[in-house]
Amino acid sequence: PAGGVDYERARSLMVGEVNAAVGAAFDAGAEAVLVNDGHGPNTNLRAEELDERAELMSGRPKPLNQMQCIDDGFDALAFVGFHARAGTSHAILDHTYVTDVADVRVQGQSHGEFGLNAMLAGRFGVPVAFASGDDKFVEEVHELAPDVRAVEVKRTVARTASRSVSPAEARRRIREGLYAALTGGMAGATVVATPPPPLDLEVEFLLSSQADTAALLPRSERSGPRSVRFVADDYVELFRACRALLLLGRAGKVAE
Repeated sequence: PAGGVDYERARSLMVGEVNAAVGAAFDAGAEAVLVNDGHGPNTNLRAEELDERAELMSGRPKPLNQMQCIDDGFDALAFVGFHARAGTSHAILDHTYVTDVADVRVQGQSHGEFGLNAMLAGRFGVPVAFASGDDKFVEEVHELAPDVRAVEVKRTVARTASRSVSPAEARRRIREGLYAALTGGMAGATVVATPPPPLDLEVEFLLSSQADTAALLPRSERSGPRSVRFVADDYVELFRACRALLLLGRAGKVAE
């Protein structure tokens, strides 16, 4: 977290992986690259350390969160340094946007950040070309999009313990993996389709007090002691409702 003992060190390590991806994209022929800083406060990447050819989007709130500007006509999407969904056993820092949610389901199926974001990209016809993270995240990617090139940079031991490759090796895997994904006709790139409407979203929180507060969102309804449901006609509406429910739920978290 921001202000933690290793936060500044982690910022440099992260921008190194991002720059590996940016370089790979330009080497593969990209005309423009937009980097969306989408973790925590969304101000983790230092602009002065980013590859000068890329644009940086930072700060919050953003209406489409980690996918802001996905409707600007991009040709491909890459996920760098992502985590497995909340509740994944032995995944590194498993969560779905926030750490105080138990599950997010669309049409009854559990999704993490990868699935929720990928379906939004699919809504605008943007294919997922690449992803990187721990072994559990790679498994999650391939559950939904088997052909997407996903590279593993660490193997999990416990939620806060891992067996990682060196930073230099992680950058090499990301650079080579994304370059391969973007060349050769993007053979593995996948447009992840959204389900047909009506779209049923259900967010399950850790505490009933969170559901109490989240259910204040208009058109939402309580679906269980700790869960809230929202039905949408369009995936963009569902995505934004999900964001609102998570933020309201966080505001409703009270001490036990």
